[in-house]
Amino acid sequence: MFKFKKEKREVSPAVQSGKSTNPTSALGKGMRTIHDLFAPSGIDRSNESYLRVGNKYVRSFVMNGFPAMVSVGWLDPLYNYEGDMDVALYIEPADDRAALDELTAKITQFEAQYQIEMQKGNIKNITRLRHMIDQLYRQRERLEQNWENLFYIQIAVNLYADNEEELEKQTQKLDNRLKGRKMYLMPLFLRQDVGYKTALPFGVSHLPDMFRNFSSGALTACFPFYHSEISHDTGVFCGVNLATMTPVFIDFYDRSILNNGNMTVIGQAGSGKTFFVSLLTLRSALRGVRTVVIDPEGEYRPLTHALGGHYVSIAPDSPTKLNPFDLEEEELEDGTKEVKIKDKVADLLNLIGVMAGGLTPEQRSMVAHVLTELYLERGFSEHPRSLYVTEPYFDERTGEFYHDGMKKPMPTFSDFHEKLEQFAEQEQHEELKRLVNALRIFKKGGVYDLFDCHTSSDLSNLKDAPVLTFDVSRLEESVLRPIGMYVALSWTWEKFVKKNPKMKKRVVCDEAWMLMNRNMAGHEYTAQFLENAARRIRKRNGGLLVASQNFSEFANNEQGKAVLTNAKVKVLLGQDPTDIDAVQQVFKLSDGERNFLLSAKRGEMLIKMNTESSVVYALPFPFEKQLIEKAYAAKV
Repeated sequence: MFKFKKEKREVSPAVQSGKSTNPTSALGKGMRTIHDLFAPSGIDRSNESYLRVGNKYVRSFVMNGFPAMVSVGWLDPLYNYEGDMDVALYIEPADDRAALDELTAKITQFEAQYQIEMQKGNIKNITRLRHMIDQLYRQRERLEQNWENLFYIQIAVNLYADNEEELEKQTQKLDNRLKGRKMYLMPLFLRQDVGYKTALPFGVSHLPDMFRNFSSGALTACFPFYHSEISHDTGVFCGVNLATMTPVFIDFYDRSILNNGNMTVIGQAGSGKTFFVSLLTLRSALRGVRTVVIDPEGEYRPLTHALGGHYVSIAPDSPTKLNPFDLEEEELEDGTKEVKIKDKVADLLNLIGVMAGGLTPEQRSMVAHVLTELYLERGFSEHPRSLYVTEPYFDERTGEFYHDGMKKPMPTFSDFHEKLEQFAEQEQHEELKRLVNALRIFKKGGVYDLFDCHTSSDLSNLKDAPVLTFDVSRLEESVLRPIGMYVALSWTWEKFVKKNPKMKKRVVCDEAWMLMNRNMAGHEYTAQFLENAARRIRKRNGGLLVASQNFSEFANNEQGKAVLTNAKVKVLLGQDPTDIDAVQQVFKLSDGERNFLLSAKRGEMLIKMNTESSVVYALPFPFEKQLIEKAYAAKV
């Protein structure tokens, strides 16, 4: 678009209209027109494959090869090409009657050829002919029923470069990009001048023999300005589409729409990430979705209390304790139950690895053996009945009496540590003895002993809580907080995710970058657990929501990339310029989407779901805004 500055001086109507002035007019003779302002200094047509326009080298193309099926955004490689390029799209409506007659003639032609091939017994082209005939019948039916109209289109391109060598490189680069999409731009040899004029913004095509028929449905996919509508009948209200001002509803648990309910929310500080997650949690509760939030910043307390949920503070002086060694049965969809000791041992192996700052393969093998023996010695097996007391007995260590039907007392970290120490002494394994000493700090009486305990009784029955929040903000940040997040996630998996397969669940891990942080010893174990949770939660009718402001921790970690790409719904808020290249690469963003994320205001976001993409504003209602903002006020 060109903007012209208004001047007070009078300009002749001829100059204003851009028309040549009358050469016989004394005043008009020699005056420059608008055409003169835009015209190049000269055009060299001596080469048959390109033009020299001023100081630029220009090669003109017309699209001659099209993919069999087109979808929204299929021309993005042209519209978003990083080089200097003009693209012109010409559209001419076709006469419906003539189009129907032409389709009928083509059907007759292909049917006749099909019958001849059948009579000859030549099956080489049978499948291709049958497919083309079926397509023509469907197209004619849609034209007859007025579901679609027929158009003729032409796509012309001018590619610019500073020299001939650069023009050849750009031509090869463009050709390679389009080949993979079954698109072909034909260079206009010996017709560069008419091709150049066709791609200029004059609205006149000088290539009448280069049009191709398109249905109205295919034509709509050619435009660069498109907006997808996301609206599921049973979905949760997530915001308003900024392009169409229509509401956006997403059903995370309809498997005919989404393969899984996983979700990533990525945005820089202050972009509205936590506000949107709170809004989604609040509205999902009305749809019967139970949510567990791992809260590393202490921001979800008011929301949790307002929804009638449970808020658990994980801290050394907190009366509520979590035992990471708790073992639970898993409820399957058919109603049967089973205990997976091997899965629990694998999770605990990761936890021990985080506490120890890493484990060697030999240590992992021995620790896994000790953990397995610890459960088997206490009578636990794959059968759910093994979790319960069958004969009454009195536990002298705890002073508790256990009657028939009660859950057996679970092992604790002290039980594991004592058994590991005995095993190390028995085997006289010096490396294992060093591991025992390294883990002593987490044993009862040590500095980090808050996870050497039995689970508090107030956490025994939380199945009716719409929201359960674990606040780990009071834990020491460099060591205990990532461990606390891991323990909370592991405990949630045993007590929440494995239960009630018919119930819709969501696990929210806010600031999940802490589990990927390479500066934390054992980060590979926490990252592995998060990846496993993302892959396994779908079978439990659940979804994992990962929110983070530090995208680089995910982009530079293989497990982090797996978590992001495994999520079917991606919510991207305003991005930092230092992260935008990695965000664009991981999420396959167009240049337009990239530019939007760099300038997005608070609450504005890009939602990508399957092949759909929408620009959305997370519109809160006044009472929702008042409720959620209490969290920020309480934090301050």
